[in-house]
Amino acid sequence: MSYYNYCFSVKKCKACPMRDNCRVGKSKGRTYSVTCANEAHKARLEFESSEEFSAKLRIRHRIEEKNGEMKTANGFRRADSAGLVAMRLQAYFTAIVVNMKRIVAVIPG
Repeated sequence: MSYYNYCFSVKKCKACPMRDNCRVGKSKGRTYSVTCANEAHKARLEFESSEEFSAKLRIRHRIEEKNGEMKTANGFRRADSAGLVAMRLQAYFTAIVVNMKRIVAVIPG
């Protein structure tokens, strides 16, 4: 993304007819930045406004909720051992424990 920065003098800002509607007139500084998105950013913003993205976001919320539970309640915030293999094992065992807790909570009795 590229940014255009505009600087204004206090005299010009006080004499401007658009001063009441302008964000620059309400701030202490006399600069204003305009963001110009390139094609890749425009495509991303268009995708984020689509229905497909909002559906994926709803699913992601449910997944992140479970990841947060694993971190806060089941010790997944810190690695117990060093190395990727140990971390992968910790992730598997933590997921197994969380799933077992959910299964036990669902079973009546």
